Amino acid sequence: MENIRVGIIGTGFGAKVHAPMFQHHNHFNVVSIATVSGKRVEETKKISGVENIYTNWKEMLEKEDLDLVVISSAPFLHKEMVVEALHRGIHVLCEKPMALNKEEAIAMCAAQKKAKKFGFINHEWRFLPARLKVKEIIEKGTLGTVHHIRYIASYPLYSSLTSRKWGWLGDREKGGGMLGAIGSHMIDSLYWWTASEFAEVFANLFSHVPEFRDEQGAIERRTADDGFQVNGKLKNGTTVTLELATAIRKPKQTYLLEIFGSKGSLVMTDDHDIQLSIDDKTFERVEFEPDLVPPKAMTPVVSRYYNGFYQMLDALADSFHSTDKHPVLADFEDGLRVQRALDGIRQSANEERKITI
Repeated sequence: MENIRVGIIGTGFGAKVHAPMFQHHNHFNVVSIATVSGKRVEETKKISGVENIYTNWKEMLEKEDLDLVVISSAPFLHKEMVVEALHRGIHVLCEKPMALNKEEAIAMCAAQKKAKKFGFINHEWRFLPARLKVKEIIEKGTLGTVHHIRYIASYPLYSSLTSRKWGWLGDREKGGGMLGAIGSHMIDSLYWWTASEFAEVFANLFSHVPEFRDEQGAIERRTADDGFQVNGKLKNGTTVTLELATAIRKPKQTYLLEIFGSKGSLVMTDDHDIQLSIDDKTFERVEFEPDLVPPKAMTPVVSRYYNGFYQMLDALADSFHSTDKHPVLADFEDGLRVQRALDGIRQSANEERKITI
């Protein structure tokens, strides 16, 4: 079985996480990385362990014989890169959020269908053992009809927000903001668990730290959100509350998922503990598959993503070798559904009213 030849566009998350993760998997070989800025060549070699670095991503697509290209650039660049890769007959794994808006996402889906190649979105969180268990519990009907879902996350990023520039991540026009960075993951999981999607949303986006001043007095003004609150209803009738706060101080990030159904309730904490209550009885812990243990050689940065990411790569390899998409993988159609939600949430926040998706 030949290894799948991978090219990566992006020297941030792409070089730091994607490259070493793919290299640790038996079925992939990262043959090249392209910088977006045309800089950071030596730094990229050191971080990724990949020697073949391009300073022009189009040149990499033209010269390298690639099976898969990973698009790990800022969202405002995704559409052009995805369409170009598909035009050249290369399968695509695109980072989330998929695009700047639903119009771009629709164009990307059209290009994928025309090329008849795989188009995946990097929602590796689906493969976390706890999340897979939640999916199983809902599908079995253990909770009955799901009436309401509360999904709350907190990321302690106050120190980061007040000590360094955020670049494109703080720029709304370039696809920055926590709604896209973290909210897209949360919405994708919500859609995947429920096999539904938002029918309507009422939302609030906020920026608690709208600017940063460095030691020289230069000011970075941020136009993107650093947190959000969303109330909505899915097409299947389930009501939903989503929330993320990042301008906070606390020891670690936390997630709380609560699902309330006609037969019982489920509580998942930090993707590591699931408690289930049926017929108003006491909550009991649910057992599920243990987390994968990362290799000792992996850096702490890569190890943090290993549990879900490595299992996503297993599914990617299966899809390539069987030519059928693995059922858990998120594809471009999933990405488009999430993009519609992101657009609706932003419109709701801007217009201060309920929006029909």
